[in-house]
Amino acid sequence: MGTSLLRTARCLRNLTIKQLADEARIGSSTVWRAEHNYSINAESRRRLCQYFGMSARELGLVEDEPQQSGQEPVPEASAPASPAHSLHLPLLVQQKTARQGHELMPHEPEIAHEQRAGAWLALNATELSTLFEAGWTMDEVLNSLRVVLRGAQGMPPSVRQKITRISDLVPSSDKHISMEERTRLCTTLQESVAEGWQRFQTMRPTEVLVSAQAQLYLVQQTHDLLFPELRYSLYAALYNLIGAAAYLQGSYAAAQQAYTRAHIAALEGADIWNMAQNLNWQAIVANVRGQYESAIANIEAALRLIANEQSEEYVRLRAHLLADWAYNASLLQDSYQTEEKLDASSQLLEKLGPHEEFDAAQWQQMSGSSMLNLKHYSRAINHLQTALRQQPEAWIIRRARTLVPLAEAYARKRELEASLGTAKNLVPLLADIDSSMLNQRFTEYQQVLVKVFPHEPRAQAFINSVRQRQLLPGRP
Repeated sequence: MGTSLLRTARCLRNLTIKQLADEARIGSSTVWRAEHNYSINAESRRRLCQYFGMSARELGLVEDEPQQSGQEPVPEASAPASPAHSLHLPLLVQQKTARQGHELMPHEPEIAHEQRAGAWLALNATELSTLFEAGWTMDEVLNSLRVVLRGAQGMPPSVRQKITRISDLVPSSDKHISMEERTRLCTTLQESVAEGWQRFQTMRPTEVLVSAQAQLYLVQQTHDLLFPELRYSLYAALYNLIGAAAYLQGSYAAAQQAYTRAHIAALEGADIWNMAQNLNWQAIVANVRGQYESAIANIEAALRLIANEQSEEYVRLRAHLLADWAYNASLLQDSYQTEEKLDASSQLLEKLGPHEEFDAAQWQQMSGSSMLNLKHYSRAINHLQTALRQQPEAWIIRRARTLVPLAEAYARKRELEASLGTAKNLVPLLADIDSSMLNQRFTEYQQVLVKVFPHEPRAQAFINSVRQRQLLPGRP
């Protein structure tokens, strides 16, 4: 009875479980329990009644057989478990009626740990399923969840309890957080953020953005528990990641705002690595806006910051910055500086292997794009083809950013078949990535195609087929 009445009232107001929880100022898990006929505490019941303007009986929130004491039955505590494995989950069992007594039968075991874990998974899977309504696939949900869980697994149970707002289900814990727990929390959050960046090349910008926002929430909720030397680095890295995702979505103002926050966090933590990374991302946004001199100025500032750093990660970053400098120089038609910076970048990469930050494959891609800007089409094609051969198939962002200039280079060299063949390989990739920035670059490629082959029916047929797939801006 309770499930149907509360759910009916919620649906009549066109509310999701989360929306109702927010409006009534209770936890989402409390709404789920109430709709599935599990007991909830008196305060949560009062808030639901106040929100709907209905009695507890009208919402189905009262027991069929009231307790003789007139008090709400309280969920029993689970059997003792080691702190490392305790999920602090509510016992999802019905209380015994007065006729049966409140004690378990002599041979009836307490609810198993696996049952509680299963109930918790079901509850939260229901919440996560709203992502399917937003068009996410199963793999996309699981990929994003993996990144966030990497950080959440190191949290002490009392901290997880606070974040998930289940204090109305489980008594709150004021247990002191030990140094060991703080260290584990910091380590797992650091690993989570690193994995988020590693997956930047393999996930859609929307997935990256959602995962990064979830990670940021975890960091914010555990702010006081994080060691100061790590705290601001996590903020800076996450704001940079949010900015990078916004950039791929074509939201350049949002990207700049995120980069500004990242820069402030990096400054507060005296974090040279993230300060340099942030300056490079700001250079990328300046590049998109056509401010090539400003982009180079940011890159020079980043290089000065890391001038005395000699570890592998900084050598790789220096190579990345030099390649970005070369690309901006090519847009200014400065051939000498383009070649000089590309050569310097290449020398730094000689002893370094593949890496999502920057590697030989990305150097080839940057070199190809630079040669395209300088109208050296044959050299551009050679570099870009080499980049494709070296790139992992799963790195969809890099592959798309290589295929777009390759298709354009073929077109400008008047090799129509090769250009169209490359572009056809790009179309499904762009559909999967769903990046406004990359879609815009693809639109610009098609404008080149029309300009170079104005009377070629094959070129027009390709453009029409793309429009039918609804990939282009301004589509019907």
